[in-house]
Parts: sequence; structure tokens; C-alpha cells
Amino acid sequence: MQQQVQQQQVEQQQSQQQVQQAEQQAQQAEQQAAAEQDEQQQVQQQVAPARQYGGNYSANVTSGWDHIDPHRATFGIPFITFSDALSRLIQIDDNSGPILGPDIASAPETPDDETYIFRFNQGARFWDRYPTEGGRMFTAEDAAVNVNRQIAAVDANGEPDALFARATFYQQTTSVDVTDQTTLVLKTNGPNATYLETTHLGYSFMTSPEAIELWDLSWRDEHSNVEHISGTGPYIPVELDENLRVHLERNPDYWKSLEGQQMPFLDSITWNVFADPVALETAYRNGQIDHTTWAVLNAVQIDGIHDDFPDHTRYDRGAALPFGMRFNYNTELEGNPWLDRRVGYAFHLAMDRDAIIDFLFLGKGKPSAIQRINWYHGWAIPEDELRQLPGYRPTKDEDIAEARALLTAAGIESGSAFPINNPEEFEGAYPGSSELYANMFSQALDLDVQIVLEPYGSMFQQMIEGSFIGHMPVWLLSGTGDPTGGWINELVFGASGNLERYHFPPVEEIVKRMSVTLDAEARRGMAKEVSWILLGEDERYGLDGFAPTSVMGNGIESSLYWPYLNLPERAKLTWGNDGYHWHKETWVDQSHPDIPERSRST
Repeated sequence: MQQQVQQQQVEQQQSQQQVQQAEQQAQQAEQQAAAEQDEQQQVQQQVAPARQYGGNYSANVTSGWDHIDPHRATFGIPFITFSDALSRLIQIDDNSGPILGPDIASAPETPDDETYIFRFNQGARFWDRYPTEGGRMFTAEDAAVNVNRQIAAVDANGEPDALFARATFYQQTTSVDVTDQTTLVLKTNGPNATYLETTHLGYSFMTSPEAIELWDLSWRDEHSNVEHISGTGPYIPVELDENLRVHLERNPDYWKSLEGQQMPFLDSITWNVFADPVALETAYRNGQIDHTTWAVLNAVQIDGIHDDFPDHTRYDRGAALPFGMRFNYNTELEGNPWLDRRVGYAFHLAMDRDAIIDFLFLGKGKPSAIQRINWYHGWAIPEDELRQLPGYRPTKDEDIAEARALLTAAGIESGSAFPINNPEEFEGAYPGSSELYANMFSQALDLDVQIVLEPYGSMFQQMIEGSFIGHMPVWLLSGTGDPTGGWINELVFGASGNLERYHFPPVEEIVKRMSVTLDAEARRGMAKEVSWILLGEDERYGLDGFAPTSVMGNGIESSLYWPYLNLPERAKLTWGNDGYHWHKETWVDQSHPDIPERSRST
């Protein structure tokens, strides 16, 4: 018995020793891990210095300004301005997915498939300037006013206004309820696969009800008074010349912080209008701007600058806005040639997509079949399949022969004059593109294709009226990789974004089914079915369902910035001008030897 007790005591001591040894080993592992983490942080601090306040950031934009209304505007410069100055309910942090994050509201709660609860608990305040002097708090009621305005889509006189081109997104909302000053509840009539796009896509910005009441009509008709912008964002617009620049200054009362540091870090942002690639390259090389953005510079220029400045940071990504051709399916337009689908399909066949990509992007890009980046998320027809289809085949002889036969069958005589609009802004950004398209179609189709240059603003008005004569080339709308929300707005007859009057019930039925299908993989299958119909390649429908647009594709957009400028990594992951406030995290290294005087802190 005594031996058993002694044996138990020995085993107990051994067990205690093992526990102690394990605890010591765990403690040592924790200490070692902490030491390694400290070392990594020290290395990171050495590689990436701490963010600094101050500095003036200067970059380029292409020309073009239409409206100062955050719900009616469609051009790129207003979009960029609003992204820096205003807020959305939520925002995209990364387009892969997409990955959504909070903006003026916290990430929404979704207790069921048709309820979205937004909470305004982050302390957001309007700017301390007219008409919100004192910088009052942003409330759920303010958000409701913005949402209801988009749903109603009428002007201050109560008249329907087609300039609310995204009203269809909002009109999927069945109720807007303010339960208290910090809580907004939006409901849909059943499941909606992409409803949250409504709250973060372009021009879903939040402005003050006071501004809406004061300036609704002047926003639409005068459209460029910088003092009429009212918001809560990190930068306040103080100067606007739509032909020269937009200048914004730091909002001292911005409510957000990053790792304990109040944002934004910059003193100011200036967007300079550049349409001439040579002038833009000169400005960048001379240090007049810190960052080249968008696709104004071609690949040769980018490569040349980077060869001369190898320490400058470069990133390349798919261009957000695809290029293509719009048709007009308005049955009330007298003599409308596009009503015969064979005519539009002939232009689709004759479009030499490889030649266009070579000209615009020096071969850096890919054809696409839908108005989204073709190689994004697997929503589109795979490229190897696409390249075997009419209009996308590498050789054009067969396509051109078929196109000419279709025009003859449609009663279009050889040598006929065929006017097509082209935005002045597009020709400014891509000099010679009008001549390229005119020659391409004239030669391929044996027509006298005449490119008519017009400001995009007047062209957009023609689109709203249904009177445009066809656009080529033109920027097409982009969005997340999932086309469901965009198609609801663009392919359903009567929708606010269906400016081409497209009407094909089989497509509408599939698109509406997509919108209530929560399984993304199932939606991908339906998206490819829609794509086949839009391409005129579905044997059930032939050309009856041919699309209102013929998509050329997307180029590769390259950007460069000087080494003293520090952008957050996610800035390279969002498309083009979809900045979503990442400029609030941008900062300038005041100690860098290359920093010009104009970029230093004021």
C-alpha cells in the first residue's frame, strides 16, 4: 500500500513537472512570438514611415462635367469630386467579391432576406458651411430623404426627371423607415441578390436635405456652382472650373480615424483637367502633378516615364469603363435604322476589337461580351469560347462578308451615309479614335460612316429623349463583377438606365429571376445565358434579343505616382475613379528629397 502511495506521489510530481514545463514552453513561445512581432513592426516602420499630416495632392482627370447634383450627374469629374467630398451608406473596400465596408453607416444588419438595417452611430457631421452652418449631426432622417428622392425621381416641381438614371435601383425598395435618429430600415419585396449595390454604387451619395430643398433646379440647370455642394466627407470643394480643375480642402471636422490618427491626412486635393496626353506627360515629368490616373497616357508613354523614373510606383489594372457602341431601339423615332436588328449586328460583326485595343491601349486589353471586365469573377463567357464567336474571331473576312449580306437584306444600300455620334471628350482623350472608327466601318461595310463630334452632355440628353443616332465609341457603364443589378437597370423595359429602349421579354424574365436568386453560382449560369442571347448567338431567338450595346472590351489602365506620395494598397484594387474615399488615407512624405514645394504642408 505504501509503495502504491509513493508511486502515486511520484506520478503526481512528474505530472506537475510536465505541466510546468508545458507552461514554460508556452510562455517562451509567446515571448518569442511577441519578440518576432516587435521585430517585424520595427522593420515595417523602417520600410514604411509613419503617416504624416499635411501636403497637397495633385492629379489629373479627363475633361467633362455635367451636373453638380450627386444623384443626377453621370460624368467622371463629378464622380471623383463627390467621392472625395460626400459619403455613401456603405462603400466598396475591394472589388473582388466585392468586399463591402462601412461608410457613413455601419455595415448593415440583415435579419432576413428582405430587411437591411443601417445604423448611423459613427458621429458623422455635415460641413460647417451654408446651408449646414455649425456642422449638425447626420441622422437617419437625412439618409431617408436621399433614398426617397432617388425613388421618386422627380424635380422640385414634382415633374418626372429622367436624369435620375439610377432610380430603378432604389425603386426596388418597398419601405423606408426611420425607427430613431440613428437607425434606418430599408425593405425589399422579397429576396434581392444585389440590393446593396443601391447603397454603394456611383451617385448613391448622401447630401443634406437643406441643399436638396434649396438647389434642386440649379443643380440640374446651372450645374457647376461649387458652393452648392453640401456633404459630410473628408474634403470640402472650394474651387471648381470644369475646364481647368477642382480643388478641395481638408474637412477639419471629419469624424473617422485610422489606427488612432484622425483623417484625412492631406491638406488639400487638386484634380487638374488634362485631355492631351503630351501635356499630361510633361506635367508629370516636371513634377506639376503627383499622380497620373485614368487611361489618358498610353502604354508607350507610361513605359517611357517608368524607364526614366524607375523608383516611381506603377500599377496596372483593368480599365473600369468598357468601350463599345450604343444602338437606339426607340420605336417612336422616325426612320430609325437600328430597329432592324440586322443593322446593329452588322456593325457588331465589323468591329475589329483587336485593332481598337491596339490603337487605344497598344494591345494591352481584352475583348468583352458584357459591360463588365471580361476576366473578372467568371461572370462572362470564357475568352477561349468568346474568341470563336462572330465579331470576336481573330480574322475578320467571314464576319465582314456576313455583315455586308445582312445590310443588303435590311435594305441599306452600298455607299449610304451613316452618321454616328462620338463624344468630344472621348476624341480628346484618344486623339484619332474617330477617324479609326469611321474608316473601320466605312471600309468593312461599304458605307459612308460619318462621325459627328458632340459634347457628351448633349448626347446624354439625346439618349434620354430617345433621339440619338447611335454612339461609337462610347464609355459604357461599369459596376461590380456581378451584372445582375446593372442589368435590372439597363435591360428591363422602362427602367431608368434603359436609355436605348431595349425590350425583349425572355431576357427580362431571366434578369428578374437573377435578382431574386441568392446563390451566386446559379446567377453566373443565368448571366452566361443572357450573354448568349445579347450576342445574337442563342439559336432559340437569333437576332431578336440582340443587345442594345456592342461591347468592344476593356483596356489595361496604367498609373504612376511619385515616391513621396503614399497611397493605401486598396487604392490599386478599386476601379479607375471609384476612389470611395481612399484619398482620406493618402499622405505625403514631407521629408522625401523629391517632394516639390507645392506638395508640402501649407
